[in-house]
Amino acid sequence: MNDQHGNRTNAGAIAQATAYTTVGNVLMPLARPLPRRLLGVWAHPDDEAYLSAGLMARVAATGGEVTVLTATRGEKGTSDPDRYDRPAFADEREEELRASLGMLGVHDVRFMGLRDGECDLADPHAAIATIEAVIGEVDPDMIVTFGPDGITNHPDHRAVSRWTTEAWRRHGRGELLYATMTHDYVRRHEDLHQRLGIFEDFGGRGPRSVAQWCVQLECALTERELDLKRAALAAHASQTAPLVAMMGEDTYRSWWSEETFRAPTAAEIAACPLPAWMERFALDEPMLVGAPS
Repeated sequence: MNDQHGNRTNAGAIAQATAYTTVGNVLMPLARPLPRRLLGVWAHPDDEAYLSAGLMARVAATGGEVTVLTATRGEKGTSDPDRYDRPAFADEREEELRASLGMLGVHDVRFMGLRDGECDLADPHAAIATIEAVIGEVDPDMIVTFGPDGITNHPDHRAVSRWTTEAWRRHGRGELLYATMTHDYVRRHEDLHQRLGIFEDFGGRGPRSVAQWCVQLECALTERELDLKRAALAAHASQTAPLVAMMGEDTYRSWWSEETFRAPTAAEIAACPLPAWMERFALDEPMLVGAPS
């Protein structure tokens, strides 16, 4: 079956996502169309699978085009000293990424060539230019990436968020959405997250989340879509197998069964990307420059 653009489509695919609004005090779900051209910009292999595998699969299955741009090859994503920060492990993680995305129908996979764990040390102007060039080539209807919190507060995630936001702002094309979590999601998984320590980098404040009405796009995955997402995550075996063993299969399968995205705020769009050495001042207290002695 072909769509109106002549692309091959899956007759059983879900051709829409959900957005939310409020009418008075009532939360209203709204059907919204999927993008025709989707660009995901992420920091490490497996970020894209956790946060957007369902969305990517829906777009690909309905004849859309998906591009994934990843900043690093994740060479530090292991506690094994024999593999940590080694080219062979980077090759392994790249292979995992390509295999995972191939299951979702995504074959346009690109890398920025930055070192894992060092994105906040990279030249932001060069990184922004790279993302801007991909936006210009792909011409996406929608770009998805991290919000400024980076979901887990990881410095690489936050850097990718800044760069992507600025590249999108300069290019002025398509819709930019940030992967997010709702208040309800955080409450439901609070015990699990505390046990895993995933959000410890927030200093006890817990992960940032939004009200449901702030969600601009949601993919609540069907059992069939969850099967596919679980297979895509399994392809990232170096990262996911230990978590599955710790959490149990049923919990792991349902953990990211809903993918939610929000729009950036005006302040987030206006914020200029800071040099890496200034980042800690921006996150803590403002610098006093030129104060009288």
